[in-house]
Amino acid sequence: MTRNPGVAVIDQDSASRAEIQKLLALSGFAVLGEAGYGIEAVSLAKETGPDVVVISIEEPVVRALQTVEAIADLLPQSPIIGYSTLRDPGAMRKAMQAGVKDYLVSPVKEEDLINSIHAVLAQEERRRARMAGEADEPVAAGTVITVFGAKGGIGKTTIATNVATALVQKTNQSVVLVDLDTRFGDVAILMDVPVERSIADLAVPEQEITREMLQECLYLHNTGVAILPAPIRPTDWRNVHAGHIERVVGLLAQTYDYVILDTPGTFNDIVARALELAAMVVLVATVDMASLKDTLLALDMLRSWNFPQEKVKLVINATNEASNVQPQEVKRMLGREVFWSIPYDRSISTATQLGMPVVVAKPQSRAAESLVEMAYALSGVRQERAQKSKEPQKNGFLSRFLGTTADEKTEVTVE
Repeated sequence: MTRNPGVAVIDQDSASRAEIQKLLALSGFAVLGEAGYGIEAVSLAKETGPDVVVISIEEPVVRALQTVEAIADLLPQSPIIGYSTLRDPGAMRKAMQAGVKDYLVSPVKEEDLINSIHAVLAQEERRRARMAGEADEPVAAGTVITVFGAKGGIGKTTIATNVATALVQKTNQSVVLVDLDTRFGDVAILMDVPVERSIADLAVPEQEITREMLQECLYLHNTGVAILPAPIRPTDWRNVHAGHIERVVGLLAQTYDYVILDTPGTFNDIVARALELAAMVVLVATVDMASLKDTLLALDMLRSWNFPQEKVKLVINATNEASNVQPQEVKRMLGREVFWSIPYDRSISTATQLGMPVVVAKPQSRAAESLVEMAYALSGVRQERAQKSKEPQKNGFLSRFLGTTADEKTEVTVE
């Protein structure tokens, strides 16, 4: 769509309706009209033919759902987004059954509304392409995880190598680690592998890159992680561009369960493509002021792209024992929840000197246990209890650091 999507707002409450219209207008959407439930809403939908309908699901819920059903029948190609103060699964399920494509909990955030509209429109576009026989045949694809940070020296490569190793060894799934650091490219050093071939050897016309060519450039580490290293000399990146990255990642995702992309502490076209291709972005920050400031700018940049915020997993990496930032300031400064926090541990330095991931070199260390738990959290695989009587351990460093209880999704059982 070249024009801004047209949106109709349905809500019995005039104040709530005005607030939604304000959010839509600020976000650049064209508000085609507003109405209450019933005949008024159906008449508006028929007259304006909106691209998207945004409707409040409130008591009397039966009237709201009748309105949803009527609009869904009238405009089957216009996705409907519901928003409501009702949080129970039953209400959500009934709304979905009536025809709602997405369900937002009130008060609605501008970011969530924007992302929802773009998501349902993209879903409808794919549906139309499938119906017209224009969609590409789907292929099996692994999960792409991009490890990203707004500056260097914050431990991105350490996290990438350890999470890759933990995923292979703990979940028994296949993992390939791609070094996209166009400045330093330290994956090979941290994993102690020689670099005779690298991603620079794939700098040919993208369509000519084959699985066989890729396999010739991969190294299988003794941990089980496949590695596509960066070239030794930064100048060798001059012929590699974003199109190469998309082709390489696409082919690898057809072979491996996880494709982990390690990126530099700078921003360029290759990093932008690595972010676009990601199913999840591990956004790494440390607790010093410079890192937090740069991380806030990175979050703002992603929002300006309308990047799905649910893909971003904020990880705090404690690279030293001291910090000039008070614990309670972190969440306030960044304006979002911390997905994971890795404690400071000298074992990481020891493992680096050995050319081994800390989850292998020092598996009982605090950092290793935290990184293994983080890999489980990213994978969605539940860690088996070693003993039924053993209590789940929380990410204690995060609790101490933020002065709050870690999010429930970070609760795991350490084997």
